[in-house]
Amino acid sequence: MAFQSHIQLSCLSIITFYILLATPCATALNFTLDKIDPKNLNVDITTDGDAYISSEGINLAAAENDTNLQQRAGKATYVEQLHLWDKVSGNLTDFTTYFSFVIDSNGSSSFGDGLAFFLAPSGSSTTAGGAIGLPIHPQTLEPTSPFVAIEFDTFQNTWDPQNITPATHVGININSIKSNDTATWTNNVTYGMENEAWIEYVSKSKMLSVVFTDSMNNYTIQHGLHFKVDLRDYLPEWVTFGFSASTGAFFEKNIVKSWRFNSGFSI
Repeated sequence: MAFQSHIQLSCLSIITFYILLATPCATALNFTLDKIDPKNLNVDITTDGDAYISSEGINLAAAENDTNLQQRAGKATYVEQLHLWDKVSGNLTDFTTYFSFVIDSNGSSSFGDGLAFFLAPSGSSTTAGGAIGLPIHPQTLEPTSPFVAIEFDTFQNTWDPQNITPATHVGININSIKSNDTATWTNNVTYGMENEAWIEYVSKSKMLSVVFTDSMNNYTIQHGLHFKVDLRDYLPEWVTFGFSASTGAFFEKNIVKSWRFNSGFSI
């Protein structure tokens, strides 16, 4: 009888082991940074390239007092990687993120090139100009690593939508500087209007969505954009995530002021 109980216990242990093996081992990644300043550097956020953190927030590319304001690029990522999907179970994570940001040309009507929220493998490159700091080869315009991004584009390059007014737009980009889907974006870059964005990925529907603020006639309204994509097809199991920005021939400040993020695997 004791021998039979021992067999049952052993079988139960084996079953439990395989259940745990098939269950995503990632924990939820949640943080709230209501006012980003230098105390967050290397504690919550790491910077690369021309990015730095000041009392204003994350400055992603050139600052107005820099000697050279053109062809600058930088990125800032959260200190922990995101477990985007689980290789054993195949499960994808759900995530939502909110951030407030300012793109400011200090009164100039000529500016570029934009800011992006991105997910990419660790160590991805940062490119200036129309690449908006994303991992794009500056000559071939081919990706140097996989990435998925939401771009807030402030300059109309040849690959951008040509039939929209204003030229500034929001796009969802997958392994390309040319957006898979775009929407016009009315914002006051000349005088540095503060913007807000909410991004969500729903693993069940594979829908990547962004809601962003527009400013028209001194009123703030919200517009949205969404695109269906299975992130497992484009990104590795673990990714870095954060923001990138760049300047090209023209100057603008790109500053992320606050950031919230929540993720978790659906059961």
